[in-house]
Amino acid sequence: VHRLFDSVVSTAERADRLEVILYIDDDDKPSRGIERKDLKLVRLIHRPAKMSLMVRTCRRAAAGRYVMLMNDDVIFRTAGWDARILEAFGRFADGIALVWCNDLFRGPAMPNFPVLSQRACELMGGVCPEDYDRDYVDTHLFDIFRKLEALGHRRLVYLEDVVLEHLHFETGKAGFDPTYVKPRQAADELAYIAWDEQRQIVAEAMARTIEREVACVS
Repeated sequence: VHRLFDSVVSTAERADRLEVILYIDDDDKPSRGIERKDLKLVRLIHRPAKMSLMVRTCRRAAAGRYVMLMNDDVIFRTAGWDARILEAFGRFADGIALVWCNDLFRGPAMPNFPVLSQRACELMGGVCPEDYDRDYVDTHLFDIFRKLEALGHRRLVYLEDVVLEHLHFETGKAGFDPTYVKPRQAADELAYIAWDEQRQIVAEAMARTIEREVACVS
């Protein structure tokens, strides 16, 4: 966590405008003492929960206009990454977009650390359903925006030259530990399949919002 925070502060153009929402399990007493004077840090202490519930909880606590979903196994490598993300969102007055950076792992194939506006989260009913235990949150979001693209609105923005290095054990950059265990992976896959129709409904609602606002401007 401290390595992550060091990289965020040293590379951000406006670290004073950033807010970190840190979800801490209530049985992880050492992590309760994490402090950072050069970052606005919000600590949420709750019982261990599904990834989807943690994401939803953190998003509700966020005060910023945009939220990035991420883990602590990341190093921010590109100076001014925050300005580049804001620039990407600046293309869309309605704020409806999915932006992600190059994690040197999945790259353009999957938004491992997706960035969304609060408005888009509201249209989705809270980032993602509560059904996902560990997997498919990013896949769920990616599919919504691919469906939106199929409706004629490309709002997927991949910033290849902005690097947020993912030190995942599958890349050989970290050792395996219990946080990588996925005991309900099959259930997560079934949940993803079950939510397909709802993702289409969300994409259609986004398309209507985009089209309505374009009509108002015209």
